[in-house]
Amino acid sequence: MAKHIALIGMMGVGKSRVAPLVAAQLGRPVVEVDAVIEKNERMPISEIFIAKGEAYFRRAENKLITELIAGPPSVLSLGGGAFMWEATRELLLKEAVVVYLSATLEVLCSRVEAGKSARPLLNMPGITLQDTMRDLLERRGNYYGMAHYRIETDYHSPEDVVQGILSVREAYE
Repeated sequence: MAKHIALIGMMGVGKSRVAPLVAAQLGRPVVEVDAVIEKNERMPISEIFIAKGEAYFRRAENKLITELIAGPPSVLSLGGGAFMWEATRELLLKEAVVVYLSATLEVLCSRVEAGKSARPLLNMPGITLQDTMRDLLERRGNYYGMAHYRIETDYHSPEDVVQGILSVREAYE
């Protein structure tokens, strides 16, 4: 039976680049969860965090993922912290093929440097990008490790990552 494919991992790992390619290969829709929340809330994630708090955002994220999981199989690209929320993690592990896309700290930092102003967790005064990313990796690493599969993205093309995802998905379904 076909299941949703949920891509998790740190910002900058390539989820948004890879998800549409996987979806195209499978003939499924792709859903950028953060983008849908921004549309629903009529504000960027960074503003949601400031105005309503992270807990509000995580509840909205969980509600949306629950609705998506009830629909036809799709490819879900999740924000970096989504899998830390217990209810979201349990739902995804039960109802989807969860693939953790990983990369080294150095590669992640180089990929997010240009767009860090749009990322709420990277805009902490007095803290370097590398320190923030290292801290996030340490806090999230155990949760990411619960995914069904892990695929390294450091030195692989998006197309190679897609092939890896398609291979593990076939084994799981």
